[in-house]
Amino acid sequence: MGAKELKNNLIIKSQKLLKEIEQQNDILIFSNSTVDGIISGSIILKSIFNNKGNAALRCSYEKIEAALDEIIREKRDFYVFTDFDSHAIDIIDKNLNEGNYLFINIDEITKSSNNTYENIINPWLYNINGKEEISSAGLSYLFVKNFDRNSNNVLHLPIISAISKDQDLGENRSLISLNNEILQTSLKSNIIEQKKRLTISDIETMEIANVLQNNITHYIREITWNEESCLKVIKDSQLSTTSTGNAKAFNELDENESIRLFKSIEKFLQDHSKLNDIKMVKDLLFGYNYILTNEENEGFLKNTRSFAKVLDCCLNYHSPGLALSLCLGDRGKILKDAYDLVLEYNNSIKKLSSQLFREKWRFHDNRETIFINGEGVLDIQNVTSFISFLEKSVSFADRLICLRILDSEEFYRLTIIKTRFCDFDLMGIIEKIGEISNREDFRIIDKNKIEINIPVSKLEDFLSNIKKIIIDEKISQS
Repeated sequence: MGAKELKNNLIIKSQKLLKEIEQQNDILIFSNSTVDGIISGSIILKSIFNNKGNAALRCSYEKIEAALDEIIREKRDFYVFTDFDSHAIDIIDKNLNEGNYLFINIDEITKSSNNTYENIINPWLYNINGKEEISSAGLSYLFVKNFDRNSNNVLHLPIISAISKDQDLGENRSLISLNNEILQTSLKSNIIEQKKRLTISDIETMEIANVLQNNITHYIREITWNEESCLKVIKDSQLSTTSTGNAKAFNELDENESIRLFKSIEKFLQDHSKLNDIKMVKDLLFGYNYILTNEENEGFLKNTRSFAKVLDCCLNYHSPGLALSLCLGDRGKILKDAYDLVLEYNNSIKKLSSQLFREKWRFHDNRETIFINGEGVLDIQNVTSFISFLEKSVSFADRLICLRILDSEEFYRLTIIKTRFCDFDLMGIIEKIGEISNREDFRIIDKNKIEINIPVSKLEDFLSNIKKIIIDEKISQS
């Protein structure tokens, strides 16, 4: 089983949807509120419209169980679900017992009946790693290209999804496997241009000093929002100016200049930061960028990384309609709306970070673990985007992060995050936490992240136990 078998199966499954389109049946696309979810949904929606079908798309912010009751009452003819976790399959199959649906996702699949498989598009069924090799949007593109002659018009969207899922895991942050296959097609079609350079720019035409100073894509505590440090890094890199003597914009740097700039950042951090291994800086800051040839140079949508960030901002601010419009190719006034959301997000992250990192009683870093007290600063609305910001940071890339907020009057919520280069065994920590708390009080979000509900009255004892568990886990690994 492999890519060939997956593609053959996609041909068969595509005919199922095409039949619904040709019969003018009412189709609902139900997308998870993720970048990959909204992109994969938009690819299918656009292809249905291209083939003169009837469809609508809805984006879900709630658990699938709650949302499913409502959409079933609407009595649509056919349903397509995109980028939900695999645990939802059995719930959907039980409620839609006529089998009038397709379920597209990349989450590692759980055991289901053979009948259920007929409705599932999932790479793991074909021994393809959905965490690394293909996104839900990539699957959606490979699916619709079997009946949509205009599918190449959305070739850039699966690349944006792959970036949003951090699937750029090859050498120099390249895409691999089926993602790379889609990329090569987009390169040949001149839809995307590939460049090797720093991976931190929001706007291609921004001067490099502003890029460094406003970098929150991979936040660097000693450089981001620090003009003096940025200017020193640039000076030490000995970058040339333009023919008019001005500082170069980000998109004017060639690969060699980007390498010099990266080396200067690396040297600066070696002298001024608390990073344990300077080598990880390159893995985060340098590699392939995928530039959209048809987008404006001055906008946030020119680079697939910043495009993914824009969509993420739209979804975080509960504007899925704006995200969908951008995916479908609408521009004009909505670009201003998207721009405003990104600025609001950037300013929010700066404000939250300044407060949390400045106050020592809120922020403690022992070079292995970071404890952050977000009470009174972070809340349910902004904590998810702040966690994402922490996860991608250079400065915290080898730390175990423990972040707490006040979830309600009765409970604190503690989120423990194993970052990319952190060597703690999170599963071992989870087992030990289970010995001191009720299993129903904590939730495993994924292999690198857990959430724990802690009664307000038991906070101090629990934190003391957590610190001991982390220390013991570190000792057992040494």
